[in-house]
Amino acid sequence: MAGNWHDCISSDLDRVDSVIREVTLSENPELTEMCDYVLSNHGKRIRPAICVLSYHACGGDDGNLHRSIDVAAAIEIIHNATLIHDDINDQGELRRGAKALYREYTIGKSIVVGDYLFALGFRLLGSTSNEVVDYVIDAASGLAAGEFDQKQYERNESVGESEYMKIIGGKTARLIECAAKCGAFIASADAETIDCVGDFAYKAGMAFQIIDDVLDVAGDVGSTGKKVGNDIVEGKPTLPIIMGMQDPEAGPRIAEIFEDPSSDYAEAAEAIALIKSTDSISRCRAVAESIADEAKHHLDPLPDSEYKTAMCQLVDFFVSRDR
Repeated sequence: MAGNWHDCISSDLDRVDSVIREVTLSENPELTEMCDYVLSNHGKRIRPAICVLSYHACGGDDGNLHRSIDVAAAIEIIHNATLIHDDINDQGELRRGAKALYREYTIGKSIVVGDYLFALGFRLLGSTSNEVVDYVIDAASGLAAGEFDQKQYERNESVGESEYMKIIGGKTARLIECAAKCGAFIASADAETIDCVGDFAYKAGMAFQIIDDVLDVAGDVGSTGKKVGNDIVEGKPTLPIIMGMQDPEAGPRIAEIFEDPSSDYAEAAEAIALIKSTDSISRCRAVAESIADEAKHHLDPLPDSEYKTAMCQLVDFFVSRDR
């Protein structure tokens, strides 16, 4: 069961939010307003939570807790910077149930805000260590590579599961892995332990993204905060679409809609109905659950604690969520 995984770090996450508000306060009122628009509309703070949980699970004490909180805040700020640019790049309409920043304000100002948040995030990291900065730079470069990998396979019916896994590894899993490694490093964990929590978080991130993509066809805007069928309209290859196109009966029509750059939400709805008529959704959930189980086993070397338990509950939440 997912459980209340965040209970043991609720005060730490409150401190993360305080750091984010402090760091993003600008002398320019509109800049502050736009940063607040993005950063106050958040979910469970998954990446900072992974960082802080990893810190505690790896034996971190109160002495360096403030460093893990600063790094957690920096990673969240950088993550949101990437989302601003991602929405502009994809011409997305909604983000977490609200209008994308560039639709609420302007593209030009939103690009600047994304750049500004990147700068603030890395400045906050600058007071930590070279190793932590390297973890984040490596993850950020992986994210960029994942975006290019995705572009390569847009509207391409020949894309397979291995290509999809490579895409989400770069776009999603690497930054979550980075958060866990940063927390473990600040806790002075040894290299083997850092790798263990990193492997856990990478696979947890993969499971998270698979379910996110399932919700694009099986969810609803009231729960997910974004239009259902976005990925089909935008031609993004996701596992439910890929598995749907493999179906001998429904697959050809799904592929036809997926490949057509003029496909709209009405045609996406048709493709979704066809995907739901196959075993694609159940297969995707099974893949996510299998990866989640693998993720939890990577934590076996860690001593038992409420934080280790919370990390396992968190990955259970990833695969059971409906938003």
